[in-house]
Amino acid sequence: MITALQRRLIGSLFLIAASLNAAADWPGSLFNPQPAEGDVIFPMPCGGAMVFRKALIPNQGPLDDYGIVVGGDDADHAYAEHPRPAQIAGSFDQDAKTRFYLIGKYEVNRAQYAALGSQCQPPADDQRLPQTNVTWLEAMAFADRYSQWLLKNAADRLPKDGQQPGFLRLPTEVEWEFAARGGLAVPVAQFRERTFPMDDEMVRYVWFEGTESANGKPQPIGMLRPNPLGLHDVLGNADEMVFEPYRLNRLDRLHGQAGGFVVRGGNYFTPQAEVRTAQRIEVPFYVKGEPRRAETTGFRLVMTVPVESSREKLRSLRESWDKLGSAAIAPKASPGQPKFIEPEGLDDPVAELGVISDAAQDANMKNRLRNVQNRLKVTIQERDDQRKLAAKAALRLGAFLCQKMGADGKWVDAAETLLKQREAAFGADDPGVKSRREQLKGDRAALTENLLYYSETILGSAAIYDGPVLGEQFEVLKTELELKNYQALLGYADTYYRQLAAYRDKPVVRQRAWLDECKALNKK
Repeated sequence: MITALQRRLIGSLFLIAASLNAAADWPGSLFNPQPAEGDVIFPMPCGGAMVFRKALIPNQGPLDDYGIVVGGDDADHAYAEHPRPAQIAGSFDQDAKTRFYLIGKYEVNRAQYAALGSQCQPPADDQRLPQTNVTWLEAMAFADRYSQWLLKNAADRLPKDGQQPGFLRLPTEVEWEFAARGGLAVPVAQFRERTFPMDDEMVRYVWFEGTESANGKPQPIGMLRPNPLGLHDVLGNADEMVFEPYRLNRLDRLHGQAGGFVVRGGNYFTPQAEVRTAQRIEVPFYVKGEPRRAETTGFRLVMTVPVESSREKLRSLRESWDKLGSAAIAPKASPGQPKFIEPEGLDDPVAELGVISDAAQDANMKNRLRNVQNRLKVTIQERDDQRKLAAKAALRLGAFLCQKMGADGKWVDAAETLLKQREAAFGADDPGVKSRREQLKGDRAALTENLLYYSETILGSAAIYDGPVLGEQFEVLKTELELKNYQALLGYADTYYRQLAAYRDKPVVRQRAWLDECKALNKK
C-alpha cells in the first residue's frame, strides 16, 4: 500500500519531470491573450506562465493603510452587501510613497491548473477556459503548489518585502473588491458605482446570462475588455472564491458568526440586471457529505507577503504602534498667547493613564484604568485619522478651486481684451459693446467672489491643520492623483499647497498673487 508520504513524493517527482520535460513555451494566447503595459508575469511548469496586475495603494508608514467603502446599495441584499468602511494596504514597495499587492489578471485557466498537476497538457483552445469544478481547499492547495514551485524555481523573480519573497493565496474580500472596482485607477465617486466604469455596453466587459453574452457556457479567459485596473472577467464568466469565510453585514461592520466560503463577481448564469461588484454569496464547504464544487465557480490568485517580514520590520511596526493614539492634552501656545503650566507627566493623557494604572494597588481599579486608556487611544486615533482625511479633502478642494479660478481668470482677461478691441472699432455706445461690458462686469464679480472663497480656504486650512499633517496628506493626494492619471490637477494641487504653506509660515493674504499663480497654470 502506498503511504501518504509516498504519494506526496510521487507527486513532487511528477512536478519536477513536468517542469524539466516541457517541450516548448506556451503561446501567449493561452495565458495572456491581451498583453498590456504593467503586466507582471511569472513562469509555471510545462513552459507556462501566469500574469498579474499591481494594485497600487498610497503609503506613509509601516502602519499606514488606505480607507475605502465596500459593498453596495441593493436593498434586497443589504444583509450581505450594505456599504461599510474597510481598510487596505499593499505588501511590496513600489516607491517611497506607494505599496502594492499583485492580483491575477485573469481567472486561473485549465492549462495553468494542469501545469501543477501530475503531467503537462498539450496547448489546446479548451485549456483557455477558467478552471472550475474545484473545491475551496483545492484552490488553496493549487496556490500552495504554485508558491512552492516559484520559491524553488524562480525566487529571484518574486517581489520581496525586505528579504521576504511573496507567496500566493486566494484574495481577501477587500483585496478582491478593491481591485474589481478598479482600485485607484478610478475616481472615488465611480469606485462606489454598481460596476466599474465601462466606456461601452456591458456585453463588451462581462460574460452574463443570455444568448447575446455567455449563452449558458463558460468562455475562454481574456476575450472581453478589462476593468480600469487591467483585470479581465472579474465580473461574470466564473464566480470567484475568496480567502475568508462568509459573515453577514451589521451596517458598519461584519457579523461575528463565520460560515461557509464566499464567491464574488457573478458567473455566466447571472442575469445582466444582477451584475454588480458588491455581490457576495455564501457557499457551504460541504454538500451531501462531499466537498462542494461547481462548474460555475473558479478563482484567481493574489501575491502578498507576511506582515512581520523581518526583525527590522517588526521593530518598525512596534514603534509605529506605540505612537498610535498618543496626543498632548493641549496644543502648543501660539506667539502672544499665554502658556499654561501643566503638572509634570500630563503632556500625554494616554501615557499618564498608564502611569496611574501601573501605580494602582487595587486589581479592579487597575483593569478599569487600562480599559479607559485603551478607549482613549482608540478615540484619539480615530480623531487623527478623520483629521488626515479632512486635510486631504481640503487640499483636493483647493486644487479644484485653483484650477477653476485660473480658467475663470483667463476668461475674464480674454473678455477684457475683446471688449477693448470692440470699443476701439465701434465706440463705447455701441449696443454690442454695452452688452459685453455688462456681461464682463458680472464675470469680474463672480471671479472676485471665487477668489475670496479661495482665500478663505487657505486661511481656514492654515488655522485648522498643522504643517506635518498637511505635508503628509499632500504627498498622499499627489500619489492618488498620479495613480488616477489626473496629471492636469497635479500642478494646481502643488500651487495650492505651496500657497498654504507660505501663509502658515508668514500670514500675509496675497489674493492677487494667488490668482496670478493659478492663472499661470492654465495654458488654454
